Amino acid sequence: MADTEPHLLRRGDALLAADTRAWGLPAWTRWWLLGLPFVACLALILAAPHPRLYHALIEEDHVIEWAQFAAILAASIVFGLAGFHAWRNGRRGLAILFALVAVGSFVVAGEEISWGQRILGLQTPEALDEINHQGETNIHNINGVQKIFNLGEMLVGLYGFGVPILLSIGAGRRLVRRSIDRLLVPPLAFSALFFLPFLYRAFRAFFLPEAGERITEFGEVPELTLYVGILLTGAVILRSLRRARPVEAA
Repeated sequence: MADTEPHLLRRGDALLAADTRAWGLPAWTRWWLLGLPFVACLALILAAPHPRLYHALIEEDHVIEWAQFAAILAASIVFGLAGFHAWRNGRRGLAILFALVAVGSFVVAGEEISWGQRILGLQTPEALDEINHQGETNIHNINGVQKIFNLGEMLVGLYGFGVPILLSIGAGRRLVRRSIDRLLVPPLAFSALFFLPFLYRAFRAFFLPEAGERITEFGEVPELTLYVGILLTGAVILRSLRRARPVEAA
């Protein structure tokens, strides 16, 4: 066992290093990005005994929520640009897919700030107030829709860490290469950014569907790492497309 663990660590580091080089990322990002989500979780846990600091981080219209909004709004712009470059390069299917991701990200960004309701001081329409458990002008806090939204986060998280891992191992590598465009596979170094939201949503769904306030609030961190993962993935895709030579359209 003692000999196996260093071997696995070396093997993992070699896979990370190779994938990081393939994407043209700085070498230091591979372990730094893997650890970042868990450092963020630890920081929130350490802030919990200090109410003023904790609420400054976690409450609506404060640090984490605005970071979420900024990340997913930026992702919508980045994927919109990626769609433009994919179309220009003759990759029509990718262009349409990235455009859909851009639109979806923009909608999520709007939902995160309730479409500017609190900023503009708008009242929630009565019909929506009755079915929205937070009484806000958004749809993701409607009970049935919220379950779909949470499932979507879990599945995106599963894809974002699962597929890169499959791509890095023998049989999985052959399967992924045959069925998925390489530009649709996030860098392995980003996998923890997607793993944390998957883990949180899966744990809530299967073991703790009715959680207390603190557990629910803790979910803001995995949500932030997911949006950051989507943004960074879009950024490396956009860079790859801008460097690629145009191909003949089918």
